[in-house]
Amino acid sequence: MSRKFFGTDGVRGQANSAPMTAEIALKLGAAAGRYFRRDGGNVHRVVIGKDTRLSCYMLENALTAGLTSTGMNVLLLGPVPTPAVGFLTRSMRADLGIMISASHNPATDNGIKFFGPDGFKLSDEAEAEIEAILEGPMALAPPLEIGRAKRIDDGLGRYVEYAKTTLPRGASLRGLKVVIDCAHGAAYRAAPEVLWELGADVIPVGVSPNGFNINDGVGSTHPKIAAETVVAHGADLGICLDGDADRVQIIDEHGRVADGDQIMALMAARWAMEERLNDGTLVATVMSNLGLERFLQGQGLRLERTAVGDRYVVERMRDRGLNLGGEQSGHIVMTDYATTGDGLIAGLQFLLAMAET
Repeated sequence: MSRKFFGTDGVRGQANSAPMTAEIALKLGAAAGRYFRRDGGNVHRVVIGKDTRLSCYMLENALTAGLTSTGMNVLLLGPVPTPAVGFLTRSMRADLGIMISASHNPATDNGIKFFGPDGFKLSDEAEAEIEAILEGPMALAPPLEIGRAKRIDDGLGRYVEYAKTTLPRGASLRGLKVVIDCAHGAAYRAAPEVLWELGADVIPVGVSPNGFNINDGVGSTHPKIAAETVVAHGADLGICLDGDADRVQIIDEHGRVADGDQIMALMAARWAMEERLNDGTLVATVMSNLGLERFLQGQGLRLERTAVGDRYVVERMRDRGLNLGGEQSGHIVMTDYATTGDGLIAGLQFLLAMAET
């Protein structure tokens, strides 16, 4: 299926160059609004989150204009992790969720990701239909049905509270010293707050975004500073997130970095031991190391592979009723807790396993 705008994870490109211009974002918002708007008056709702790039302001305003022009009411979350958008889309009963982020890419790039009302990313077919609407004549809302826009001040707090509930009641991270690298990105407030409230001794890195420094020498694609901080502070663990916090790398107490394959292997083995790994199967992409497959076979477990992209991993998991999957790059998908990769929740589950063992 040939698509002009959408790639493997939404629409992405250099900011202020096609397709990441205000003009195209406005049209994209209008097309998405037209696709998701149900019949029955001005009751349609979309939540929009963003990371910390300067260009997010421009794209947020353009998307809002396009969406409201087709009768969608827009709820603006501000800087939140990508998985928070998936969670809040479903929690707030929205018709659509949008995240403005280019993930681990530099600040000069940006992207737009779409979530359906169930909190999961859109299928190829849905994206193709939105493209078709975008390139045709746009049916705008009548004057009295134009949508409203509203800032939601407690969206981040809702996600923080939810993230804590993914650990068992009474579970505590007291006694663990944790370095958390937020890549100057979307989780710069949420991640340290969650860890601190759960009792960990938190050493934050990459929590001073200025619009230009997202992923710049920090985060999951640049874990050196976090690794050095772990060793210097004698921390038990380092958690490195990327710019929108949907992927993670784990650093041990010696400063050694574990990628997504290693994290998935450890979690799959633990979940299987606890009899909570559905059908004894992990889902990963064709990029995952053969060592992962052999490790799982040695544990009596199975590996299913998909095309590259966490969206395809999630689609396979949903089709097969599986609950653990991900990518070597650090997207760890736990559908018991989240609708997409969630670096913070994956890190919490890893810390829980440490605390229990």
